[in-house]
Amino acid sequence: MTSKIKVSVIVPVWNDARRIVKCVNALKAQHFAKDTFEIIIVDNGSNDDTFKVVSEIDGITAIQEFAPGSYAARNKGLSIAKGGYVAFTDADCVPDEKWLEELVNCAEKQKDFGVIAGDIHFFKDEDEEVDEASIAYENFFSMDQEAYAKKGVCITANWLSKREDLLHLGGFNAKVKSGGDHDMAKRLTQSGLRVVFCSEALVKHPARNKSEILKKRRRVIGGAWDKTEQKFKSIKLTWDAIKLYVKRTLIVFFTSNASFKERISVFGVITSIFFVSLSEILKLAGGKQSARS
Repeated sequence: MTSKIKVSVIVPVWNDARRIVKCVNALKAQHFAKDTFEIIIVDNGSNDDTFKVVSEIDGITAIQEFAPGSYAARNKGLSIAKGGYVAFTDADCVPDEKWLEELVNCAEKQKDFGVIAGDIHFFKDEDEEVDEASIAYENFFSMDQEAYAKKGVCITANWLSKREDLLHLGGFNAKVKSGGDHDMAKRLTQSGLRVVFCSEALVKHPARNKSEILKKRRRVIGGAWDKTEQKFKSIKLTWDAIKLYVKRTLIVFFTSNASFKERISVFGVITSIFFVSLSEILKLAGGKQSARS
């Protein structure tokens, strides 16, 4: 019997019981025929009550993947997905009620797409303390899916692909803690497919505080370290960090219409990111394992 499932939504989660419930509630409220999509939540070895919480939610599939890393979790979800399409978002995201409908509409207008990259907007989570500098930084530099799509990449906070395309390429690179989404998108484009931006398919992402932004930078550096096989990779990553710091500084002070106060606050965040990057590179060069959080 042929499955009626058209889309499998896969969400990895790790130690985030509060926000995954908000995400699932938004997914269950989709304006999309209920019997044509499934929700797969993959707990990535949480050491709190996250798996217990999601296991008790009706109408979803909750499974576990103990290999650390969100890409291992996404691959686990992909392995049991039934839909012709697979959509990804993150545990802290809140998809718009027409998210799936718009993703599928965009997909069905394209012939050679590898990824439909939906849009991402930031909001301030009422339960989190987020400083204005961090919000300003997020609006300057974070998760610009339209810009990513032009470069042939996408992030899994808002992503739709054909299931068979991902399986054909062996799924995500589960060895990396960060950057596996860009890696997969590049492999899809190298196979002749395209990344297509879809502004109508919206996911809302909570603005991160400065601590979370710096944690993300550590994961990004760790992911780049894991993927880089060449000699002297500490030198390469240091040079990359310097280039990014200079590029973002120029953007903040010479191409922005933001107030001077806002520019200074964002410059403070990118300076912190630069020094955290250097610190993480030194630790990795000294034998530290790449971070997952």
